[in-house]
Amino acid sequence: MTPLAFLGLAAAITLIGSLFLMIGSRKRTPWDSSINAFQKRLDALSPDKDQVVRSIDDEPFTDKGRHSAGT
Repeated sequence: MTPLAFLGLAAAITLIGSLFLMIGSRKRTPWDSSINAFQKRLDALSPDKDQVVRSIDDEPFTDKGRHSAGT
């Protein structure tokens, strides 16, 4: 075996071993972790359970001098 082929084989084994070590030591996250994180953000933004949320449409319409630009 030539010295260059031996060096190439050693480099290939080193790269493959490093790849296995990187994959094996990475942080494992469950597949639904992003869904859970999104749900936590939605819960943080949602109003309290006993809080009543009113929309703008709940109030009766009164014309307080609002007109369109053309009139």
